[in-house]
Amino acid sequence: MKKSISVLILLFIISACNDQKKYQVEDVSKKDLETSKKELIVNILSIVGKDRTTVEKVLGKAENTEKIKPSNTPCVNRACDRLTYKSGKYEVVFINDKADWITIYNVSEFDTKAEKIELLGLKVSDPDFNSPFNVIRWKDIQNIKEINFFDNGSGKLDYIYIKGQTE
Repeated sequence: MKKSISVLILLFIISACNDQKKYQVEDVSKKDLETSKKELIVNILSIVGKDRTTVEKVLGKAENTEKIKPSNTPCVNRACDRLTYKSGKYEVVFINDKADWITIYNVSEFDTKAEKIELLGLKVSDPDFNSPFNVIRWKDIQNIKEINFFDNGSGKLDYIYIKGQTE
């Protein structure tokens, strides 16, 4: 009888230990998921250099279209389209029918810090110019000519400006 009680107690202890380990593993997994979850404004590589149809799949239907002719671009001879998306949050100039100049507004909830490049789906890298209360600039990053984070004067982002290929 003592053996059967000892065996039952042993089984109970083993079972309890296995349950505790199971819960600990689940808790760690949930924590890892939360910390690996990154804030993302937009994966910029999914739109820069892409045609209108592809950009529309990412940002939705354009709400406004206007023709522009900025100097020193191919748009001088043939006007380029500037489209706005998501209530003006995104402004995209299509040069040679590709999303080239992209401006992202309404980003003041984010700090002006170099590691915030992750907001665009890019890996953290050292900027070429870093004046946090003014502008942070990366050049030639993942086939993008230039990315600029402009500060609103209080350590928060005012807007983000991306030049895909054209100056």
